[in-house]
Amino acid sequence: MATTRQTAAAREAILEAAADLVRTHGVVGMSIADLIARSGTSAGAIYHHFGSKQAVVLEVTRRAVAVPMASVMSTPTSAGLSPAHLLEAAITRVVHDETTAELVVQVWAGASSDPELHEVLHSEGLGIQAAVATVVSDWCAQHEVDADPEGLASVLIGLVMGYAVQRALLPGTDREAYVATGQQLLNSVLPNAAD
Repeated sequence: MATTRQTAAAREAILEAAADLVRTHGVVGMSIADLIARSGTSAGAIYHHFGSKQAVVLEVTRRAVAVPMASVMSTPTSAGLSPAHLLEAAITRVVHDETTAELVVQVWAGASSDPELHEVLHSEGLGIQAAVATVVSDWCAQHEVDADPEGLASVLIGLVMGYAVQRALLPGTDREAYVATGQQLLNSVLPNAAD
């Protein structure tokens, strides 16, 4: 049992170190030597858990792209949230996880030259969009709002990812003003929506 915990701890140390290295050096700039030094593990541990540097990056990517929306979608209260409140909850999550914005930007940059990484981003994005569209669709049905749930989900995700980019590139971005404007935008396309 102790070995299982140690194995899980080593795997987590590798992923945390990889996320930090990708965030600060980019996907291409992360080396196995840096990953060994930062994680306090060995090359054997890295290859045992992941098989390759690429597999480590892919797992870091899966975690990074899903964080803002998936964590919000997994809460029991998400089903009752309006699109405007989902936006606020997701952006609050981006703010809570201080390194998420920078990591997502680096992963997106890495995906431009890595087809496998691009496919992971595409797949994760489709899953998140489907989950958000389901919650939005249920909310629209409950509140008798005639709206396109898939279109709203796309806009909502775009607003959250847009905020992540702004937070990474323009650290002084006013979260409250961004959220308020995004909520006004979402509410303007939801006729007779009662939050």
